[in-house]
Amino acid sequence: MHIVITGGAGFIGHHAVWQALERGWQVSVLDNFYTGKLENLLLPSGKIPANLMIYECDIAGGPLPDINNIDYVLHLAAPVSVQESIEDWEKYYRGIFIGSERVFKWAANKGVKSIVAASTAAVYGNNEDVPFTEQTIPAPMSPYAEYKLDMESSLDQYHTFNTQCAALRFFNVYGEGQPDDVGYVSAIPIFKKQFESFQPITVTGDGLQTRDFIYVGDVVEACFAALTRPNGGFEAMPIWNVASGEETPILDIAESFGGEIIHIEEREEPKRSRADISLITQMLDWKPSTTVLGWIKEQKDA
Repeated sequence: MHIVITGGAGFIGHHAVWQALERGWQVSVLDNFYTGKLENLLLPSGKIPANLMIYECDIAGGPLPDINNIDYVLHLAAPVSVQESIEDWEKYYRGIFIGSERVFKWAANKGVKSIVAASTAAVYGNNEDVPFTEQTIPAPMSPYAEYKLDMESSLDQYHTFNTQCAALRFFNVYGEGQPDDVGYVSAIPIFKKQFESFQPITVTGDGLQTRDFIYVGDVVEACFAALTRPNGGFEAMPIWNVASGEETPILDIAESFGGEIIHIEEREEPKRSRADISLITQMLDWKPSTTVLGWIKEQKDA
């Protein structure tokens, strides 16, 4: 099998790359290395794995590489900061909507079997109807979320009998190799960095706002389950929540590290977030295997 992974040098992307290589697949990575890191893709010897090809390119504007005999496309490339999207909406329109549209068209022209694209729980916004199902009416609060929603509609146009597509709405992903510079999506590495440097852990507001945290390894498993699912024929393009189905207060995450906690000024953000994951567990026989507080404890004890 041959898979193309956009954003393959990034946080989720490099985990997907190594999973595909472990399966014995040929892997092609498309990345502009704006936030992704080449070292995420290298062996301990510093060499590139034998079955891996790396293409540095800008999916939003530059030429896409001429790659043939592709089976699957996993589209993960996108800028990910909600706050930055408010400050620079044009960058996010290009990076999310235009870039995605170009990748989908390119993949369809290559005749791939399946395209799976990363969407986001941010499309639900500050919705009071918790837990969120895939039928919950979207209420995006940022350009980032708006363009991800538009991306889902774009992907649907390429969903055919021959090319099966799916959009996965990732909730708050955490795990090894996660950056600590993209806001509350990265609460865990931010808190970890503060704790290990003997600084107070900073929590916005009272910390009772909740998130549905999902381990990166479980996210990758969901991606591969979606990519390799049996052909559904002319069924509508699926959209699935990828989450733990559990609601965890930010304050609980902070307290799990121990140490001093200080509360800073509250900001505008969703108060609660929890997914209903019954649809993906039923359709793909997938379920998360790692809990966020258990993972943090393992990291502290290691």
